[in-house]
Amino acid sequence: MVAGRPVDLGAPKQRKLVALLVSRVGQPVPVDVMLEALWADSPPPSAMTSLQSYVANLRRALEPDRAPRTPTRVLHTNDRGYLLDGHVVDVDVHLFERRAKAGWQAWNRGDPHEALSEFEAALALWRGEAYTEVSHSVHVAAEVARLGELRLSAVEGRCAALLAVGAHGVAVAELEAFMQAHPLREYGCELLSLALYRAGRQADALAVLRTNQRRLGDELGIDPRPALQHLEREILSHAPALDWRPPPTAPATAAPRRPAVAPQVHLPAPPRPVPETDEEIFVGRERALRHLAAVSAEAARGRGQVLTVSGEQGIGKTTLLRRFAELGTTAPVLWGACPGHVPTPPLWPWQQVLGTAGTHLPRRPVPGPVAEVLNGATRHPLDGADADAATLRQFEAIVHYLTRASHARPLVIVLDHLHQADPASLRLLAHLAESVRTSRLLVAVAYRSDEAATMAGTSAALARAEMTQVELSGLTAFETRALANAMLHREVSGANAEELRQRTGGNPFYLRELIKVIDSEEGRGRTASVPAPVREVVLGRIAQLGATAVELLSVASVAGRGFAVDVVAEASSIEIEEALRAVDSIVAAGLIHEDPQRLGWYSFTHALTAEVLYQRIGRLRRAHVLRRIRAAAVQPRKST
Repeated sequence: MVAGRPVDLGAPKQRKLVALLVSRVGQPVPVDVMLEALWADSPPPSAMTSLQSYVANLRRALEPDRAPRTPTRVLHTNDRGYLLDGHVVDVDVHLFERRAKAGWQAWNRGDPHEALSEFEAALALWRGEAYTEVSHSVHVAAEVARLGELRLSAVEGRCAALLAVGAHGVAVAELEAFMQAHPLREYGCELLSLALYRAGRQADALAVLRTNQRRLGDELGIDPRPALQHLEREILSHAPALDWRPPPTAPATAAPRRPAVAPQVHLPAPPRPVPETDEEIFVGRERALRHLAAVSAEAARGRGQVLTVSGEQGIGKTTLLRRFAELGTTAPVLWGACPGHVPTPPLWPWQQVLGTAGTHLPRRPVPGPVAEVLNGATRHPLDGADADAATLRQFEAIVHYLTRASHARPLVIVLDHLHQADPASLRLLAHLAESVRTSRLLVAVAYRSDEAATMAGTSAALARAEMTQVELSGLTAFETRALANAMLHREVSGANAEELRQRTGGNPFYLRELIKVIDSEEGRGRTASVPAPVREVVLGRIAQLGATAVELLSVASVAGRGFAVDVVAEASSIEIEEALRAVDSIVAAGLIHEDPQRLGWYSFTHALTAEVLYQRIGRLRRAHVLRRIRAAAVQPRKST
């Protein structure tokens, strides 16, 4: 603003130039730095002339009343480049730093009301990302990271002040969103745990601390700082020191202490580093989580439940169940998984479940048949009816052990990747399902919908137990944008988010991998190359189809994302009846879906699948296939 009025800063590159100058206000910015920031690695021959034109335009905009040929007061030129004079311009960044520092000073004086006012005034100055026009430039990245850290510190300070003045509910809402975006912030974790405890949610407070402990250990190999360990002990003992009291006039310590000096952290980070915790970013699935929580509550009240979570590969079944286990239930979660990459002994997932149960039920005697499973002794040296009777006795003992244990304390059993389970594990699950209703068990199983046929008998048994089904679909455009924003640490436009969703069908695994490629290539959702992990998954799914189906899909990828089956069959030299049988198998595999409006038309579920297939075809064959598709399209259509 100039003289209290907004100023039009002109073209995008001119705005970038202003952002670059402001990021180094009071310091000269060399010309080569400007050229690199405005044109990346390929400035055109006219770049210097354009830069001088941008500077002249900015001088007119910033000093509209300056007489011709008089010295400039705002934007100077010297032998080292161009300089924005910090003595005559006010920059929001400096005001933010002053207000944030004042907030911490008020906090250290024991005045949480004043601290809250200062922190809120500081945060009100933020509009998206710092220096967003040039935030990806290596010359600005360190300053962007420094300001980002100061902002996070101010958010934590505001939440600490909210706790100190008794606004626990507001603090919980703010901190839950904050920790979802920044899961490794230990001070934020401490504040959230205290806020939950004061809001009457002791179990949730402990869950936050334990999730943080597990995350720090798994990802960084470190233990939580002593303050978090001390807070956990105090929550467990309901220490009176945790209770809220109105802040006195003297210095107070109503919330976790913060260092006396406002933090000034300088991070010499590369531009937009991909965080190590991309996989931990969780967006969407609110309805599914609410459904899981409701079913869990019903089970805890004495009406046991069976719940299935299904969907295509990469859709987020395991992530959803882990999220529910971490934050959605207070009952112990007994987790068993069925790996597909290595052979496993019979009842392998149940061995994991029963082993975890033993840690939560240390005083409950372990029956002999249960101990056999824990020791890996699941096969009986018997034949025929005797073997069947022995298996039934073992299953009965396991079911009795788990259901009886749930009467004392609700339990959640999770069986992940059930489509890869061994037959004995599936039979035991079917047997348990018959007794679930009279227990306090929630049995949640996850499987790939395209592999449902491998467990048809078990599905029938679960259906008789009145199971609840959760079918996961792709993320919405809004959720896709939230995921991209969190991973890229910048605002992604709605159009770019829609491009990402269209290419991936909202599949979270595909999305994450594509966003990583966009980050490294500086691409867009439409132009970034297919990530290698996505290519391998797609090719793995296609490899499970027959040769006819693969050929049909390959030709369809040349036709485009949507295609008419009779045209593609003709271009593939495949008889229409054989093509229709192949199409049925491809639909069952989840790779294409039928167009409900146009008979005989199908579309790829994910554009990325078509891209992977298209890229496998040589250029000459593509041209030949395309000619055959065009010829088939103008011929009279065969009946489908």
